[in-house]
Amino acid sequence: MPGEEAVSVEAGPGHLLVRLDREHNTLDNALVYGVLSALDTAEADPRCAALVIHARGPVFCSGMPLRADAELPAGWADDAAQPPPWHLFQRLTQAPVVTVAVVEGAASGGGVGLAAACDLVVAGAAARFRLTELLLGLVPAMALPFIARRTGPQVARRLALTCGEISQEEAVPIGLADFATGDPAPLLRRLLVSLRRLDRDAVGALKSYLRTAAPVPDGLASVARDLLVQRMQAPSVAERLRTLHQEGLLG
Repeated sequence: MPGEEAVSVEAGPGHLLVRLDREHNTLDNALVYGVLSALDTAEADPRCAALVIHARGPVFCSGMPLRADAELPAGWADDAAQPPPWHLFQRLTQAPVVTVAVVEGAASGGGVGLAAACDLVVAGAAARFRLTELLLGLVPAMALPFIARRTGPQVARRLALTCGEISQEEAVPIGLADFATGDPAPLLRRLLVSLRRLDRDAVGALKSYLRTAAPVPDGLASVARDLLVQRMQAPSVAERLRTLHQEGLLG
Protein backbone atom coordinates (compact mmCIF):
# COMPACT_ATOMS: atom_id res chain seq x y z
CA MET A 1 0.00 0.00 0.00
CA PRO A 2 1.26 3.51 -0.76
CA GLY A 3 2.91 5.10 2.23
CA GLU A 4 3.17 1.82 4.11
CA GLU A 5 6.30 1.64 6.25
CA ALA A 6 8.81 -1.02 5.29
CA VAL A 7 9.74 -1.99 8.85
CA SER A 8 8.62 -1.42 12.42
CA VAL A 9 10.86 -1.74 15.45
CA GLU A 10 9.98 -2.82 18.98
CA ALA A 11 12.36 -2.91 21.94
CA GLY A 12 12.24 -5.88 24.30
CA PRO A 13 14.35 -6.93 27.29
CA GLY A 14 17.86 -7.12 25.90
CA HIS A 15 16.80 -7.25 22.26
CA LEU A 16 15.35 -5.29 19.35
CA LEU A 17 12.57 -6.82 17.26
CA VAL A 18 12.49 -5.68 13.62
CA ARG A 19 9.33 -6.59 11.72
CA LEU A 20 9.17 -6.46 7.91
CA ASP A 21 5.74 -4.96 7.41
CA ARG A 22 4.80 -5.08 3.73
CA GLU A 23 3.02 -7.71 1.66
CA HIS A 24 6.01 -8.90 -0.38
CA ASN A 25 8.85 -7.29 1.60
CA THR A 26 10.97 -6.60 -1.44
CA LEU A 27 14.59 -5.87 -0.62
CA ASP A 28 14.35 -2.27 -1.76
CA ASN A 29 16.08 0.73 -0.21
CA ALA A 30 13.25 1.40 2.23
CA LEU A 31 13.59 -2.07 3.74
CA VAL A 32 17.40 -2.08 3.61
CA TYR A 33 17.80 1.28 5.30
CA GLY A 34 15.05 0.50 7.79
CA VAL A 35 16.92 -2.57 9.00
CA LEU A 36 20.24 -0.70 8.93
CA SER A 37 18.73 2.01 11.14
CA ALA A 38 17.56 -0.65 13.60
CA LEU A 39 21.06 -2.11 13.62
CA ASP A 40 22.46 1.32 14.47
CA THR A 41 20.03 1.54 17.38
CA ALA A 42 20.92 -1.94 18.63
CA GLU A 43 24.66 -1.30 18.44
CA ALA A 44 24.31 2.02 20.30
CA ASP A 45 22.55 0.36 23.23
CA PRO A 46 25.02 -1.59 25.41
CA ARG A 47 22.11 -3.47 26.99
CA CYS A 48 21.01 -4.88 23.61
CA ALA A 49 22.24 -8.43 23.04
CA ALA A 50 20.26 -9.40 19.94
CA LEU A 51 18.44 -8.06 16.91
CA VAL A 52 15.61 -10.22 15.56
CA ILE A 53 14.20 -9.88 12.03
CA HIS A 54 10.80 -11.38 11.22
CA ALA A 55 7.90 -10.60 8.91
CA ARG A 56 4.28 -9.65 9.46
CA GLY A 57 2.76 -11.78 6.71
CA PRO A 58 3.42 -14.99 4.76
CA VAL A 59 6.42 -13.58 2.86
CA PHE A 60 9.65 -13.11 4.80
CA CYS A 61 11.42 -11.30 1.95
CA SER A 62 10.93 -11.64 -1.80
CA GLY A 63 14.36 -10.32 -2.79
CA MET A 64 15.37 -7.41 -4.95
CA PRO A 65 12.67 -5.25 -6.53
CA LEU A 66 12.29 -6.10 -10.20
CA ARG A 67 10.88 -3.41 -12.47
CA ALA A 68 9.49 -3.79 -15.95
CA ASP A 69 12.11 -1.34 -17.25
CA ALA A 70 14.94 -3.37 -15.59
CA GLU A 71 16.11 -0.28 -13.68
CA LEU A 72 17.96 -0.79 -10.41
CA PRO A 73 17.12 1.14 -7.22
CA ALA A 74 19.11 4.26 -6.43
CA GLY A 75 22.66 3.57 -5.32
CA TRP A 76 22.80 -0.06 -6.40
CA ALA A 77 25.04 0.66 -9.39
CA ASP A 78 27.12 3.36 -7.65
CA ASP A 79 30.85 2.76 -8.12
CA ALA A 80 31.67 4.83 -5.03
CA ALA A 81 29.87 2.66 -2.46
CA GLN A 82 28.84 -0.86 -1.66
CA PRO A 83 25.40 -1.78 -3.04
CA PRO A 84 22.85 -1.29 -0.23
CA PRO A 85 21.88 -4.99 0.07
CA TRP A 86 25.52 -6.04 0.31
CA HIS A 87 26.14 -3.37 2.94
CA LEU A 88 23.18 -4.67 4.97
CA PHE A 89 24.26 -8.30 4.71
CA GLN A 90 27.79 -7.40 5.76
CA ARG A 91 26.57 -5.31 8.71
CA LEU A 92 24.48 -8.25 9.93
CA THR A 93 27.60 -10.43 9.98
CA GLN A 94 29.70 -7.75 11.72
CA ALA A 95 27.37 -6.26 14.36
CA PRO A 96 28.44 -6.95 17.96
CA VAL A 97 24.88 -8.06 18.72
CA VAL A 98 23.61 -11.51 17.74
CA THR A 99 21.43 -11.20 14.64
CA VAL A 100 18.52 -13.63 14.34
CA ALA A 101 16.20 -14.23 11.36
CA VAL A 102 12.83 -15.83 12.08
CA VAL A 103 11.52 -17.15 8.75
CA GLU A 104 7.88 -18.24 8.88
CA GLY A 105 7.08 -17.96 5.18
CA ALA A 106 8.70 -17.54 1.79
CA ALA A 107 12.23 -16.24 1.38
CA SER A 108 13.37 -15.92 -2.22
CA GLY A 109 16.39 -14.49 -3.98
CA GLY A 110 17.94 -11.77 -1.87
CA GLY A 111 15.53 -12.69 0.91
CA VAL A 112 17.48 -15.93 1.33
CA GLY A 113 20.62 -13.80 1.54
CA LEU A 114 19.02 -11.60 4.20
CA ALA A 115 18.28 -14.63 6.38
CA ALA A 116 21.64 -16.27 5.67
CA ALA A 117 23.56 -13.15 6.68
CA CYS A 118 22.14 -13.43 10.21
CA ASP A 119 24.03 -15.31 12.90
CA LEU A 120 21.09 -17.60 13.65
CA VAL A 121 18.08 -18.61 11.55
CA VAL A 122 14.85 -20.01 13.02
CA ALA A 123 12.62 -21.70 10.42
CA GLY A 124 8.89 -22.01 11.11
CA ALA A 125 6.69 -24.76 9.68
CA ALA A 126 5.81 -22.72 6.57
CA ALA A 127 9.38 -21.56 5.89
CA ARG A 128 10.47 -21.88 2.27
CA PHE A 129 13.79 -20.81 0.74
CA ARG A 130 14.39 -20.44 -2.99
CA LEU A 131 16.94 -18.81 -5.28
CA THR A 132 15.10 -17.85 -8.47
CA GLU A 133 17.59 -15.53 -10.18
CA LEU A 134 18.76 -17.86 -12.95
CA LEU A 135 15.15 -18.31 -14.12
CA LEU A 136 15.22 -14.58 -14.95
CA GLY A 137 18.68 -14.60 -16.50
CA LEU A 138 20.19 -13.05 -13.38
CA VAL A 139 22.80 -14.29 -10.90
CA PRO A 140 22.34 -14.22 -7.08
CA ALA A 141 25.63 -12.35 -6.76
CA MET A 142 24.72 -10.35 -3.65
CA ALA A 143 23.27 -13.23 -1.68
CA LEU A 144 25.46 -16.18 -2.68
CA PRO A 145 28.61 -15.41 -0.62
CA PHE A 146 26.50 -15.13 2.54
CA ILE A 147 24.57 -18.29 1.72
CA ALA A 148 27.79 -20.20 0.98
CA ARG A 149 29.16 -19.05 4.34
CA ARG A 150 26.41 -21.19 5.89
CA THR A 151 25.97 -24.06 3.46
CA GLY A 152 29.36 -24.42 1.83
CA PRO A 153 30.05 -23.60 -1.82
CA GLN A 154 28.67 -26.73 -3.47
CA VAL A 155 25.28 -26.58 -1.77
CA ALA A 156 25.08 -22.87 -2.61
CA ARG A 157 25.89 -23.74 -6.22
CA ARG A 158 23.13 -26.37 -6.25
CA LEU A 159 20.57 -23.96 -4.80
CA ALA A 160 21.41 -21.39 -7.48
CA LEU A 161 21.42 -23.86 -10.39
CA THR A 162 18.31 -25.87 -9.54
CA CYS A 163 16.17 -22.93 -8.36
CA GLY A 164 14.42 -25.49 -6.18
CA GLU A 165 12.38 -24.73 -3.09
CA ILE A 166 13.93 -25.73 0.23
CA SER A 167 11.48 -26.65 2.98
CA GLN A 168 11.88 -26.22 6.72
CA GLU A 169 12.87 -29.88 7.05
CA GLU A 170 15.59 -29.54 4.40
CA ALA A 171 16.93 -26.17 5.56
CA VAL A 172 18.52 -27.29 8.83
CA PRO A 173 20.55 -30.27 7.49
CA ILE A 174 22.16 -28.11 4.79
CA GLY A 175 22.91 -25.25 7.18
CA LEU A 176 20.46 -22.74 5.74
CA ALA A 177 18.63 -22.67 9.09
CA ASP A 178 19.77 -23.50 12.62
CA PHE A 179 16.44 -24.36 14.25
CA ALA A 180 13.20 -25.82 12.89
CA THR A 181 10.01 -25.51 14.92
CA GLY A 182 6.26 -25.54 14.48
CA ASP A 183 5.94 -22.42 16.64
CA PRO A 184 8.97 -20.09 16.66
CA ALA A 185 7.71 -17.93 19.57
CA PRO A 186 8.62 -20.23 22.51
CA LEU A 187 11.94 -21.18 20.97
CA LEU A 188 12.75 -17.51 20.32
CA ARG A 189 11.93 -16.57 23.93
CA ARG A 190 14.29 -19.24 25.25
CA LEU A 191 16.97 -18.23 22.77
CA LEU A 192 16.79 -14.54 23.73
CA VAL A 193 17.09 -15.41 27.43
CA SER A 194 20.23 -17.38 26.59
CA LEU A 195 21.70 -14.60 24.42
CA ARG A 196 21.21 -12.00 27.17
CA ARG A 197 23.70 -13.95 29.29
CA LEU A 198 26.51 -13.48 26.77
CA ASP A 199 29.22 -10.85 27.05
CA ARG A 200 28.59 -8.49 24.14
CA ASP A 201 32.28 -7.67 23.70
CA ALA A 202 32.99 -11.39 23.42
CA VAL A 203 30.24 -11.74 20.80
CA GLY A 204 31.85 -8.96 18.76
CA ALA A 205 35.28 -10.56 19.16
CA LEU A 206 33.94 -13.96 18.05
CA LYS A 207 32.32 -12.51 14.95
CA SER A 208 35.49 -10.59 14.10
CA TYR A 209 37.56 -13.76 14.50
CA LEU A 210 35.21 -15.76 12.27
CA ARG A 211 35.46 -13.10 9.56
CA THR A 212 39.25 -13.36 9.74
CA ALA A 213 39.11 -17.16 9.63
CA ALA A 214 36.79 -17.19 6.58
CA PRO A 215 37.11 -13.78 4.94
CA VAL A 216 35.01 -12.46 2.07
CA PRO A 217 37.52 -11.57 -0.67
CA ASP A 218 38.36 -7.89 -1.00
CA GLY A 219 36.50 -6.28 -3.85
CA LEU A 220 33.79 -8.96 -4.07
CA ALA A 221 31.07 -6.37 -3.43
CA SER A 222 32.19 -4.49 -6.54
CA VAL A 223 32.27 -7.71 -8.57
CA ALA A 224 28.74 -8.54 -7.42
CA ARG A 225 27.52 -5.04 -8.29
CA ASP A 226 29.09 -5.11 -11.75
CA LEU A 227 27.65 -8.56 -12.48
CA LEU A 228 24.18 -7.42 -11.41
CA VAL A 229 24.39 -4.33 -13.62
CA GLN A 230 25.64 -6.41 -16.55
CA ARG A 231 22.86 -8.96 -16.28
CA MET A 232 20.14 -6.34 -15.82
CA GLN A 233 21.29 -4.72 -19.04
CA ALA A 234 21.02 -7.98 -21.01
CA PRO A 235 18.16 -7.79 -23.57
CA SER A 236 16.90 -11.24 -22.57
CA VAL A 237 16.52 -10.15 -18.93
CA ALA A 238 14.67 -6.97 -19.88
CA GLU A 239 12.30 -8.98 -22.07
CA ARG A 240 11.59 -11.51 -19.31
CA LEU A 241 10.88 -8.77 -16.79
CA ARG A 242 8.50 -6.99 -19.17
CA THR A 243 6.65 -10.25 -19.85
CA LEU A 244 6.35 -11.10 -16.16
CA HIS A 245 4.99 -7.65 -15.36
CA GLN A 246 2.47 -7.88 -18.21
CA GLU A 247 1.32 -11.25 -16.87
CA GLY A 248 0.99 -9.81 -13.37
CA LEU A 249 3.63 -12.13 -11.93
CA LEU A 250 5.77 -9.27 -10.66
CA GLY A 251 4.48 -6.34 -8.63
